[in-house]
Amino acid sequence: MKSLVVYYSKSGNTEKAAKAIARGSEAELKRVEEVNPENVSDYSLIYIGTPVHALAPAKPIKEFLKKLPDLSGKKGAGFCTMHMIGDRRTLRIIKERLEAKNIEFLGGFSCRGLSSIFGDIGPKIFNRRKPNEEDLKKAENFGRKLLNQAKQKVEKLIDPSLPNFGVRQGDPGSPRQSFFEI
Repeated sequence: MKSLVVYYSKSGNTEKAAKAIARGSEAELKRVEEVNPENVSDYSLIYIGTPVHALAPAKPIKEFLKKLPDLSGKKGAGFCTMHMIGDRRTLRIIKERLEAKNIEFLGGFSCRGLSSIFGDIGPKIFNRRKPNEEDLKKAENFGRKLLNQAKQKVEKLIDPSLPNFGVRQGDPGSPRQSFFEI
């Protein structure tokens, strides 16, 4: 399964999480500035990463999500780094924007990152040593779990033991699992 991690990072916190998720999911890793939204249709699973800016995704990620074409049948996930709050709202916005493009949202991940009190104002003294090794291990596991979850969904759809050329209708009663429920 071909996967892509697209992220924006100003301070390096989100980049650290993006690299860990890419490792866990065996995904290509690209900064949002390097990706044309029109060219992501080759990927089955797309992870979107951002720092929390004013309780929402950073502007470059919002613009990227707005420019995505309809990607029916694709799967997506979100992740973010934050000072203290805003992760739930940020991931909900990513979820809504992906679903508006017909991408199935599998889940989200968040962790704290080294930060100033407001954006670039003042010294970076909050959340020192964050994201730490434990956070990055959780990020890597998140990537691995979602890749496996996406693969299982594909395997359920392509089952040669079933009639109708192996295509099974959806399993409406199956529980949805993710690291971060929105």
